[in-house]
Amino acid sequence: MLHARRFLLVTILAATASAQSAGKTAASLDAATQQKITELAKKFWKDRPRTAFDAWDATKRAAIDAEAKAIALPEGGLDAAVKLLWTPSAKLGPRLEEPDKPRIATPYGDARLILKSQKGKNKGLVIGLHGGGEGAGDAGEAAGSWMLPDCVGMYPQGIKLVDDTWNTVHGERFILTLIEIAKCQFQVNPERIYVMGFSMGGTGSWFMAGRHPDLFAGASPCAGVFMAQPKSQLATKEEVQALQHGLIPNVRNLAMYYYIGLADTNCMPGTFLAAWDRLEGLMKADADGYRNIHFKSYPGLPHAFPKGEPESGLKFIAAQTRQTFPKTLVWEYADAPAPLPDADDKTTRIQKKLFYWLRCEKPTDNQKLRATLADNVVTLEGTLSATDFSGVSILLNPKMIDVKKEVVVMAGGKELRRASPKPDLATVLEALDARLDTAMVFDRRIDL
Repeated sequence: MLHARRFLLVTILAATASAQSAGKTAASLDAATQQKITELAKKFWKDRPRTAFDAWDATKRAAIDAEAKAIALPEGGLDAAVKLLWTPSAKLGPRLEEPDKPRIATPYGDARLILKSQKGKNKGLVIGLHGGGEGAGDAGEAAGSWMLPDCVGMYPQGIKLVDDTWNTVHGERFILTLIEIAKCQFQVNPERIYVMGFSMGGTGSWFMAGRHPDLFAGASPCAGVFMAQPKSQLATKEEVQALQHGLIPNVRNLAMYYYIGLADTNCMPGTFLAAWDRLEGLMKADADGYRNIHFKSYPGLPHAFPKGEPESGLKFIAAQTRQTFPKTLVWEYADAPAPLPDADDKTTRIQKKLFYWLRCEKPTDNQKLRATLADNVVTLEGTLSATDFSGVSILLNPKMIDVKKEVVVMAGGKELRRASPKPDLATVLEALDARLDTAMVFDRRIDL
């Protein structure tokens, strides 16, 4: 009984200390700073592009950045600042104006989707991608297959029904727009966003998982193909000369569950088998990476779900949450992944500058970066050069480092930088702008 009382007393004291700590964090911004951030937030949401098809007005973005830099952010003020910046998102952020007839204005005309909305807090998000190809594809197919408990479901209808539509510049921008709408209008949990699909939807969900693994908790890209040379439709892995770069290495910290039928003639298995060989090679070379990826090939299976699927895959994916601040990152960049824009295309390819806690101002095609963070030491490797990582930034927050100690950046056995980075509201705003993500945020940086 005595032990029980002591345990209860310790628990109460710990809870009290936690509450006091939370109170200090919430009160870490004085009234004047809170007011400045509140006004900044209104300007940010008023001027921010409504979809991923639109671009910032450079003058307005520069003015907002300058205003953010002029606001001092104290140590411990990150959570309070993010809360203030995020508060207007539900009313002023990206949204579906008529959820009962969901559509989005794009340069290609209205883009449409099927929406399965759910009320309540902490909902996840499922992006389900339909199959099809040239002149074929129906969002209803995806809506009938891909859903997880306690999640909002968004099932886009391909803007242009072409082969591999989700891999196109308009397909990628459409999906990114939906994720932003879900975060703002439906306030979904950014730690529980999933992308999945079958056939062309499997092709597209592998593409999105590889391009943007930092957005997702899990991916289930089933019975699709990988963009490859000499073509994506190949029966055997031996026929594959090269796989699309900028995708496979990037899923190091992502949960995946997918499969292919070896008798599939609609989406021939060769490229998926070659991609799995590549993943197995990465697993062998990386003791801690690529450990939550499950792939299976089924002899004799045509273009169909294996027995027990997609239910088994959905059960696995539903249990996953995002690795928000992985200790090790691998980022391989593709400047212009296949398929290339058509001559009459109205948009260009998204240029991704932030990848988890790495930033690169001008990433180049086939650029490779590996970064490891341990005990306030960041170790970089990559194709830029042994010791020259100009243009790369390390984004940090108090959850990742001991803020009382210096952060050291190493490469090639040499020290590149030693710094004590301080909280900076402009860095918070940049991270928020990049992903509209209240979890993967940073308040300090080291620029190389």
